[in-house]
Amino acid sequence: MRKKGYIKKLKDFLNSDTTKAKIATVALCVLVLASIPVFVIGAGVMGNAVQVFKMFKGSRKYSKTQIRSAVNSIKGQKLIEYVADKNGKVVVKITKKGKTRLRTFAIDLIKIKKPKKWDGKWRLVMFDIPMRFTKGREALRYHLKELNFFQFQKSAWIYPYPCEDEIIFITDFFGLGKFVEVLTVENILREEKIKKHFHLI
Repeated sequence: MRKKGYIKKLKDFLNSDTTKAKIATVALCVLVLASIPVFVIGAGVMGNAVQVFKMFKGSRKYSKTQIRSAVNSIKGQKLIEYVADKNGKVVVKITKKGKTRLRTFAIDLIKIKKPKKWDGKWRLVMFDIPMRFTKGREALRYHLKELNFFQFQKSAWIYPYPCEDEIIFITDFFGLGKFVEVLTVENILREEKIKKHFHLI
């Protein structure tokens, strides 16, 4: 998955006023976005955490107690770990499990921007995914449904607006990129049903 893509989604989330995520997820987002080595364990760690939380508008509503509890919670879930750097200072690091949790959360935040005017073209997402990737294929179908794609055939889905970046984002995460293609199509025979699905008529 493209790192910049999911990092941007986490930043946008933290700068919004949404309450979609629990405080533990918010804490994990904050830690991964905030140059983690500044979090030295000891008397100053929670004070530093509070200051960094204030960097993001949507995170300022949490109290010191909530932040302390959230940091302890994600440590208990092994989403972060405390390690010594080359200078002997103990710092907070995001674990592999923590990074996976964040990428999964970032996918759930995906929304495709709807332009003011449709360009009259269709985006056709097609895939031929081997049986050994059954879980990934089902996950892809789930996200296409969640994003309101129209199922044209079993492995072909249609959307009226540009969505290439979002599809790449999802397929990269599930390791399906080489099995998925996005085509731009100008005309589809008997497209009235599809237009009705997207309220284009």
